[in-house]
Amino acid sequence: MTTRRVVGGVNLGVRFLLELASLASLVAWGLRLDAAWPVRLLAGVLLPLAAASCWGLFASPKARFTTAAGRLVCEVGLFGGAAVALVATGWVLPGVVLAVVAAASLTVTYALGQHRQAVQRARG
Repeated sequence: MTTRRVVGGVNLGVRFLLELASLASLVAWGLRLDAAWPVRLLAGVLLPLAAASCWGLFASPKARFTTAAGRLVCEVGLFGGAAVALVATGWVLPGVVLAVVAAASLTVTYALGQHRQAVQRARG
């Protein structure tokens, strides 16, 4: 197995964990808002649902709208938004770690051409 394949496989695993951590970060931010509990509950549920919907439409392997630009905007928006959400809840170090790992993963994704492969697979 080549180094490129190993790095690509590890990166896909890291991206999956980043997706889960990002959704959890949005839940935490929504639930910790300085608002009445119904607003916090709605934010903690609806924001991650909106992010997951965006991911499913633009960035997942079975995305309905497959463009490299749409995928990049969705990825940066989700990972960046999750990092900001962690910092906003007072969890600065986890927010910084999420941002750094996401930036590294996105760099590897685009350096290895994994984004193009995903777009081509989605188009059939």
